[in-house]
Amino acid sequence: MANTECMSDVAQLRGVSKRFGDFTALDGIDLTVPAGEIRGFLGPNGAGKTTAMRILVGLLKADAGTVEVLGGDPWRNPQVRADLGFLPSDPGLYGRMRGIELLDHFAALSQREPVLRQRACDLLRMDDADLARPVRTYSKGMRQKIGVLQAVQHDPALLILDEPGEGLDPLVLAGLVELLRDRRDAGRSILFSSHVLAEVAALCDRVTMIRNGRIIGEGTIAELSDQQGRTVILHLAVEDAVIDLPGCSLVDRTGARVTLTHHGEIRPLLTALAALDLRDVRIEEVSLDTVFMDYYRDEALA
Repeated sequence: MANTECMSDVAQLRGVSKRFGDFTALDGIDLTVPAGEIRGFLGPNGAGKTTAMRILVGLLKADAGTVEVLGGDPWRNPQVRADLGFLPSDPGLYGRMRGIELLDHFAALSQREPVLRQRACDLLRMDDADLARPVRTYSKGMRQKIGVLQAVQHDPALLILDEPGEGLDPLVLAGLVELLRDRRDAGRSILFSSHVLAEVAALCDRVTMIRNGRIIGEGTIAELSDQQGRTVILHLAVEDAVIDLPGCSLVDRTGARVTLTHHGEIRPLLTALAALDLRDVRIEEVSLDTVFMDYYRDEALA
């Protein structure tokens, strides 16, 4: 088992590129996953997320750049994989095996005891009767649950999950969120991709965004939101009142209704608002959905 306590980053890609024929899947990307952090990895289909994840777990070899995971290169030193947990976007499962047999099989491959199996089964609502059934009889949601279980059951130092919430109902998804937070709080590291942005906002310490094989944005949810600005909507008591608010730019003014965008510290804005004669005011923080759409809209127009 790799010693991760002394490492600030459990996984690093530095200048990593990968081509498939004439197609460039990754173009010199840098990506890190620090110890004890949940890192969201966002991008549209075909952006390069899955390729990067497969390189991190040693299933693909980078054409250029350096890869270090848990102190080694997973392609050259496959022993580091024992302390990884990986959920691919379309896990290939042995349909004739019963669920419990499949989990035992993956535990044997990792050469680690499935110390988290029961806790994870409880949170994901997978009972003994479910595990006794052949995998080929499972619904899409149940197949996703068994995929998450095989990735997490041995309590790996690094979890790499490609769309873990895909096909899960809200109750199971809530259990998944609790499970991943538990692992983060226990000092484990997690990299996961998702198209469910509410899930990302609820879980992630930081987010990395990728498009066309290049990293286009990175930061905490708050940092990325601050770059986009808050929306401030005023309803004035006097329609022609002069408005001069710190950090604000005008978006629209129709009668007594004024819409502005605000960047910067919130306290000076609140002080200035308190001095205005207002009927109503609403300040809307930027959602991750808006951040995501703005980044990719801007990139597409560039």
